[in-house]
Amino acid sequence: MSYSAVLLVGIGGTIGAILRYLVSGAVPRSSIIPTGTLTVNVIGSFILSYLTFSGAYGEIVYFVNVGILGAFTTFSTFSYESFRLLENNESRYFILNVGLNLFLCLAAVKAGQLLVNLI
Repeated sequence: MSYSAVLLVGIGGTIGAILRYLVSGAVPRSSIIPTGTLTVNVIGSFILSYLTFSGAYGEIVYFVNVGILGAFTTFSTFSYESFRLLENNESRYFILNVGLNLFLCLAAVKAGQLLVNLI
């Protein structure tokens, strides 16, 4: 692992964390599920898919895929928020939140792949 790769991941992570804060805060909060987390997870899934399927490699992978998207997407937050829904006896919203995150993020990965194939 090179020093430049570590630096790119660190700078990208800083940018990703700031973007996550801004994007998830800009999305109107739903009364039933955490829509900010859902939004960043779908966007992150699409961008990661697009870059991966386009054959990106080297520094762009360290900076964007590992750094920016690693900090931007929010699996730990998604897990916590889902757990809180269960803890608050909101099992319908738990199922909705988990289902939407899973389905929409997988759809975003496929959309990224399709976009690369069109270009």
